[in-house]
Amino acid sequence: MDSILEEQTEPDMQQPKQQVAPPEAQDGTQRVLRKSSWAAGKQRIRVSRPIFTQYNFDARYQFTEPQSGNGIPGGQETGLSWGGENSGDSGLGARLRRQLHNLRCSGDCALSNAFRLLPCLAIMRAYRPRSDLLPDLAAGLTVGIMNIPQGMAYALLAGLPPVCGLYLGFVPLLVYFLFGTSRQVSMGTFAIASLMLAESVSRLAGGAGRPPVPELLDILGPPPAMYGPDDANETTSAMGNPLVGEAKAWYRTQVALSVSLLAGVLQILLGLMRFGFITLYLSTPLVSGFTTGAALHVLSSQVPAIFGIKVPRRESHFELAVFYVDVARRLGETNPVSVLVSALSLGLLLLFRLFLSDRLRRCCRFPVPVELLLVVGATAISHLASLEANYGLRTVGVIPSGISAPRLPSVRLWPALFQDAALLAVVMYVCTYSVCKIYAEKNNYQLDANQELFAYGLVNILGPVFGCYFSAGSLSRSQVQAELGGRTQLASLVSATLMLFVLLFLGPMFSQLPNAVLACIIVVALKGLLMQFTDAKRLYRISKFDFSIWMVCFVSVVALNVTYGLMIGFAYSLLTVVCRTQSPRVSILGRLPLTDIYQDYRYYQCAVQVPGVVVFRFDGALYFASVENFRRKLAKLTGFDPKLSRGEDESLHHIVLDCSGVNYVDSVGARFLQSLAEEYKLAGVCILFACCPHQFRRMLERSDFPDRSACVYISVHDAVVGALADYPEVRRWVISDVRSRNNSVVEPGASAVVTGIHSAADSSADALRGETVTGVQRFVRAGDEEALSLTRNNGTSEISC
Repeated sequence: MDSILEEQTEPDMQQPKQQVAPPEAQDGTQRVLRKSSWAAGKQRIRVSRPIFTQYNFDARYQFTEPQSGNGIPGGQETGLSWGGENSGDSGLGARLRRQLHNLRCSGDCALSNAFRLLPCLAIMRAYRPRSDLLPDLAAGLTVGIMNIPQGMAYALLAGLPPVCGLYLGFVPLLVYFLFGTSRQVSMGTFAIASLMLAESVSRLAGGAGRPPVPELLDILGPPPAMYGPDDANETTSAMGNPLVGEAKAWYRTQVALSVSLLAGVLQILLGLMRFGFITLYLSTPLVSGFTTGAALHVLSSQVPAIFGIKVPRRESHFELAVFYVDVARRLGETNPVSVLVSALSLGLLLLFRLFLSDRLRRCCRFPVPVELLLVVGATAISHLASLEANYGLRTVGVIPSGISAPRLPSVRLWPALFQDAALLAVVMYVCTYSVCKIYAEKNNYQLDANQELFAYGLVNILGPVFGCYFSAGSLSRSQVQAELGGRTQLASLVSATLMLFVLLFLGPMFSQLPNAVLACIIVVALKGLLMQFTDAKRLYRISKFDFSIWMVCFVSVVALNVTYGLMIGFAYSLLTVVCRTQSPRVSILGRLPLTDIYQDYRYYQCAVQVPGVVVFRFDGALYFASVENFRRKLAKLTGFDPKLSRGEDESLHHIVLDCSGVNYVDSVGARFLQSLAEEYKLAGVCILFACCPHQFRRMLERSDFPDRSACVYISVHDAVVGALADYPEVRRWVISDVRSRNNSVVEPGASAVVTGIHSAADSSADALRGETVTGVQRFVRAGDEEALSLTRNNGTSEISC
């Protein structure tokens, strides 16, 4: 059956004059028709083609499934074998020989692998000193100055000596410079990491008024001689001895270093296992709700330092509630000087952040390091007024100078710390990668998720050897580094150099710094995380599912603790995915008049349903958890239940399933479709399938679906016309309506594609040998000219603009 190409003109429209194209436009296989000066009117091109089942369509156009599962053509170029005659020997020995052959590395391959392992080589290779050096120096110096107060403050948040936070401003930056792929992130101390680490440290090494657990004393033994001559049992029982406090700090530091080292090892293993895909499962609402709830924990942890009281950390499932009960009981022990220092510090920081920072930014290229100025001023006042000796104000204490000697933390603590290390490794990877992704998108460069995981692991393996606890990417410092124009990780080298100078020469000068000042710095730094409350309002307007994920994660973290809250939030996030796939969107489609387009009749009031045929669309995965929902909604929307009707109702004879939205089918879904078709057939209704993805058709073939060659159609309209084979009057009406001349009404200057389905009583393969024509007609205003090329190739005629 030959297809027909028709060009029709309205009676009042002047036929445009055809001109032959100039010789340079003709190539022997193409002739160009030039049309000029169209009069006001309408013109169309109608295309007729046969009705296609999927089987006839594949036979007509020689469908061939690639033998390789990756779907990438050109197996010879990629080193992959597609099987068949050209695949060679497929035995185990041949495959091993091919793998060994692929292991050979040329010079270019070695250089490429070096650039992949050490991204700094590729970054510095393209470094432009004239344009990049000055911004990197400015960003590095500013971030290095921010590292000093933040490092000491976040170390106290983790329950560790302040010098541990200063160490994080040196070694992690050097390691990440070599192996990281982000150019703006600032590695080092991070509030959420310090808070999560504090739970592990407090559980094993004890807190205020609690000694370390006996297992820890057995594993680590007594502290070094520098912490006193007493053995471990004596030092942990004599709470009034200042040497005991140093011994406790040593135990807490060893626990923090051990859990950080284990987390780094886990990150390396996850990186080798290509575990970077985990970022896909931790959604933005989940991370936002988690970090907002964790920010409240961080804020609460600074309350004792602000009021100058001691609040013991107690193990409880409702951590914050118990904590604030203890705070209320000890408010009578408040130190007035500590409250005064905290009020002045908070006032200065908020005044600067809210009112002065924007004004100073206009007249000063570099941001004013107000935190550092506050630290220096508070230290000087505390030293001159002897606030610690005269008023009992707690200060940082002695900060040793120099770099910590390399020492491997104890690995015997790993069994007791595995859960804490796993959570720390995964959560901090997601948080840091999210920060890196923000600036990668802004600056238009690519990140390697697995290389980032590998780099974080190396940072947290080498860092604990030099006295650094867990390191992650800081949002606040990264933002400052990006705003100052930092182009590469050379800014981190500048920050590390500045921190080295502080560790060697300036560390002891901060011994009189009040803890309340560091607590205020942390509280003000949480402003960005606490402002994420606005995300909940935005998510409520956009998606109720995402809003519920945010709320469940936030409430779980606040009501319970960080660890359990994250686990509950993650489980609920996966549960919402299951719920969405189990109950996807369904609809009944109707045909738009004068077209072969089918849309949801609830949204298109002019859509009409073909008598006797119902088009049902299911958008989602058809698997074991959604098949019953599919059956129930199909019966509800069609108004026909095969278990209740046995051929009595003749108003419905076909159901067309639009499968274009079915992205996955498992074996249960394929078996369900087979049983469903049999049930409806017994009730006098035939089920046809249209727009089936390849994976859907393959599952039908593997499940031996009966008559699949006759019930699977290439489009919804083909299936509808095929369903009307025994109803010629309705079929003739549908075809004539689609081919109606009225569907050529197009405004001048617009573009249109008009396609009509030619009826065919016989849709077998023999009837598909005709010529297929596809057309595109563009309508132009009067006075314009346009060339249409008519190309013939392999028996196919095509008109293109």
